[in-house]
Amino acid sequence: MHPWRGMRQQATGKMGRKCARSVAGMTVFLRIPTATLGATLFSATAIGGLMVHHLVAHSQPAQASQLFNSPVDRLPATQRAELRNGQTVVTGDRGNYVARVLVTTSPDVAWSVLTDYRSFARFLPNVVSSRVVEDRGNQKIVEQVDARQVFLVNVRSRVRSAIVETNRQRIDFRQIDGDLQQLSGYWKIEPIAPFAGAKPNQVLITQVVAAQPKSGTPRDVFYDIFKDSLDDTMQAIRREVGRRSR
Repeated sequence: MHPWRGMRQQATGKMGRKCARSVAGMTVFLRIPTATLGATLFSATAIGGLMVHHLVAHSQPAQASQLFNSPVDRLPATQRAELRNGQTVVTGDRGNYVARVLVTTSPDVAWSVLTDYRSFARFLPNVVSSRVVEDRGNQKIVEQVDARQVFLVNVRSRVRSAIVETNRQRIDFRQIDGDLQQLSGYWKIEPIAPFAGAKPNQVLITQVVAAQPKSGTPRDVFYDIFKDSLDDTMQAIRREVGRRSR
């Protein structure tokens, strides 16, 4: 004789179907979700009077699989947590670095801060002057002078860079004259939504940079100072973006 003595089903709208099955005199309720995401299905089986619950995983639709696939979510867990707590994240060594900061703002505000070259001395640490030497639309030449104290000695450095702005999303830069052996990289702006399909409410600002000192400069000292300066710069950008977003 088949173990199922009877079965009744009751529709419960969008929340799913509730199925009641009688097994050896016991009623087992199964709730079967019918919502779009449908990530999991709970089932229960009665075995010798013992109710055993199972969690059965089901594949998610493509849209749901993108729920945690933003540029922030693809980073290591520690970096994600630091960014969402308002901290900057700087990785790399020996002159090759990636710096990131997550800010609550629009891409337009973030872009306005990163391209406000003439105002860098006002909100970026150690920048004493910044001027646009040549302006040809999305291509510019910018000269920047920094000053900082290294081992009780005031050190000034000058860098003239060729800049290319692309689609209000990326800024490439390359030193064409100055006090470094090499300086090149780019800035990138990426809107971040709280979940798939939602309107972005944050922006991930990333700087990828390679820098090398000229001969005669202690490289280890240079690398330490440069990496620390990236953290200070990203924090300053976060504050300026926040000020302009108010």
